[in-house]
Amino acid sequence: MCDLTEKIAQATGRKKAQTVFKNGTVINVFSGELINADVAVCDDTIIGIGSYDGEEEIDINGKYIAPGFIDSHLHIESSMTTPANFVSRVLAHGTTTLIADPHEIANVSGRKGIEYMLSESERLPCNIMVMIPSCVPATPFEDSGAVMDADEVAFFKGKKNVAGLGEMMNFVGVNLGDKDVLKKLEVFSENADNIDGHAPGVSGKYLNAYRMAGITTDHECTTAEEVLERIRAGMMVLAREGSAAKNLDDIINAVKELGFGYDMIAFCTDDKHIEDIATEGHISYNIKRAIELGVPTVDAYRMATINAARHYRFKKLGAIAPGYQADMVILDDVQQVRINSVWYKGKKVSENCRPAAVEEGKVPEELLNSVKIGEITPDSFKLAVENSVSPVIKVLAGQIVTDRADVALPTEDGYFKANSEYQKIAVIERHKASGKIGVGVVSGMGISGAIASTVGHDSHNLLVIGDSDNDMFVAVKHLEKIGGGFVLVKDGKVLEDLPLPICGLITDEDPEKTEQKLKYMTGIARKMGVPEGIEPFITTSFLALPVIPRLRITNYGIFDVAEQQFLKI
Repeated sequence: MCDLTEKIAQATGRKKAQTVFKNGTVINVFSGELINADVAVCDDTIIGIGSYDGEEEIDINGKYIAPGFIDSHLHIESSMTTPANFVSRVLAHGTTTLIADPHEIANVSGRKGIEYMLSESERLPCNIMVMIPSCVPATPFEDSGAVMDADEVAFFKGKKNVAGLGEMMNFVGVNLGDKDVLKKLEVFSENADNIDGHAPGVSGKYLNAYRMAGITTDHECTTAEEVLERIRAGMMVLAREGSAAKNLDDIINAVKELGFGYDMIAFCTDDKHIEDIATEGHISYNIKRAIELGVPTVDAYRMATINAARHYRFKKLGAIAPGYQADMVILDDVQQVRINSVWYKGKKVSENCRPAAVEEGKVPEELLNSVKIGEITPDSFKLAVENSVSPVIKVLAGQIVTDRADVALPTEDGYFKANSEYQKIAVIERHKASGKIGVGVVSGMGISGAIASTVGHDSHNLLVIGDSDNDMFVAVKHLEKIGGGFVLVKDGKVLEDLPLPICGLITDEDPEKTEQKLKYMTGIARKMGVPEGIEPFITTSFLALPVIPRLRITNYGIFDVAEQQFLKI
């Protein structure tokens, strides 16, 4: 190990540097330059940029050297794989820092789930900074597997790798002055800690109050007006490009139109499947797409690195400069973000987009066998239609927001009868076998048969969509049997499943097998009627999230987010 005296001796050139990356083109995120220079490294630290001799010299022959990429907001659980498997995949695409909010696993298993994620973060070759979930459950309109009050949240403050408070989805609670919500904010605002936001549609004085409460980011922007209002309020806008929610184009185009630069924009993925990471990339895709949209090259890399590091006050991350951690991405092509190798703390962790080998940690027994369904029959899905016009959840392509349609539903003997346009959607409480079930109607999915999932943001109850009560019943019972995951059913038969035994959210199977299975199942879902533009499984999982407009469904029924009330069919 090099002490400070040794590092100074190497930085001044009095001694040879431990390792030197020779003849590189450094992306300087401070000056905006591309600089031809060597990069000298000692242990895990960059000690100098310029002309250096090293004990070990690596000639990169003009290739570009960028800081390791930062995902400024994500849920690792949404990849459906363990932290170790996830890290191995994103390292290959240049991401060396994850600002992770484990509220998915926390909504199933509470403190135990967060402790599992924190313990994993200490042993993996990646900077995993954890934001403690603020909304478990997300709202009082659903039943989750755990409840975390302000005291539970405060338990994690100050622990290693805890970076702040996770996305405050309960913006209504903030603006109404809910005591428990405000206490959570106060826990993390005492020392001006990071507090992430989630405020779709919040505007005007309500946004002022939300920002004043200490919340400094939002990853839910979809319009130029929202982007402008948040930046004016001093909030960092996180440009999201996930598997279902794809807002990067809208945000970048908004910033270009407004013309105020990119300092208040950082990149995130939020929820992205392993399959999409394998085919598209991770934050590397956000950089590439931003450049394609006309963003100056260095600005695109700034949004992937130093902007997030500055906002979250990671003083040694986000740049290629003396004193910064030696997290580096060597690029063959800076415009296409074609990666040659990835280095974490001065050690090579991936090459030519080949995943690093990362050892799995042990999964605690208490995180298994989490699916507990109460008494249920096919008749549980019967839906009496009481009104001449009924509310329908309208799914929108490429979005996790939905719309509201009020239509005269097709019926038979007073009960809703599904067809190719309208199907049933149901959420079943699956943590405590209470038997609570909410049933409604959805359009835009087009499913013939049934699709079901125990991934149901954010309380992660069991969600099923179909045009057959029996197929929906078979799908639910199958997920109970396998301990959670995804399943497709047609004519009473299971066509395919993807078991997710860890909290009904995660598998420790090889990610490549998971990728192949999910791709195969997506193809089956298309044949069952799910249209292009609708990602079957992620779209399904978000239909139970009652903090995103407009209509959602929980185990209590159809919920109008704008009106904050349940609706009758």
